[in-house]
Amino acid sequence: MGQSQTSLSNGTTRDAIPFPPVTEIDKTFYAECYTGAAKRGWPPETINKYLPGGVVMGSTGYSHLSNRSTRILIAIYTACGIYLDDVFKKDVEVVSLFNQRFFEHAPQGDPVLDCFAQVLLELGSHFERVVSNIMVTSTLNAVSALTLEASTQGMTMSPSALGYPTFSRVMSGASEAYALFIFPCDLALPGFVQTLQQVMIFINNGNDILSFYKEDLDGESVNRISFLAAQSGRSKQAVLAELVEEAIKAYTNVLAILAPKPEALAAFRAFAAGYIGFHATATRYRLDELKL
Repeated sequence: MGQSQTSLSNGTTRDAIPFPPVTEIDKTFYAECYTGAAKRGWPPETINKYLPGGVVMGSTGYSHLSNRSTRILIAIYTACGIYLDDVFKKDVEVVSLFNQRFFEHAPQGDPVLDCFAQVLLELGSHFERVVSNIMVTSTLNAVSALTLEASTQGMTMSPSALGYPTFSRVMSGASEAYALFIFPCDLALPGFVQTLQQVMIFINNGNDILSFYKEDLDGESVNRISFLAAQSGRSKQAVLAELVEEAIKAYTNVLAILAPKPEALAAFRAFAAGYIGFHATATRYRLDELKL
């Protein structure tokens, strides 16, 4: 997917990422991910329900990574995250115990969550130590965010709690992990670490923007756009437009930071296009209904 240029009102141009077509699932890669998930204890009867989303992520956002085993791990990680979000709606207790059981190396009481714990333990063999540590803590925060969500259902949003919607959104998205997955493990940390916060904005805003259609149709209100709208008294559409501008600015900032580092820049460009491709392809977002 190539880059294009969009003209702005002031006459300047900026990079634009064309909305991509739906990506067909790579059957060979799917089979490899299936085998990897099964080896880590994921029961065969539920793999096919959750693995496709993970495989799409590994095939789009991270297709630029040359280490296939790392891409497989990212795919399984993503599938486990999708499963976790699903099981949370049925069993908050097992999710709330995940972090404690992980620290204690105790069984999770759920074979898929055991698989997820194993994936977290393997991150250190694929990424540099600081990077893998951040990935693990980011993931554990995302698990905590699900329990936080359950504990704050129906909470009235104070107009003065200005940072809370974004704070809870950053916790829930594991965006540090997904940002750091972008860069090949042989790239030195100083070559990309300064982009982390801006890439996180691009990832979190991007997901909020591209999942808004599905969430709005489903009547979901426990999300950042709804929180920000309720807090500010603005419409959801106005908040959505603001998040779009923030995402564009973050994307542009990352390009500027990485301009002197061609390999890291190419990795981010590939991810950015693929990340949008993930949302276009994953049926849970229903973007095909919009005929974009």
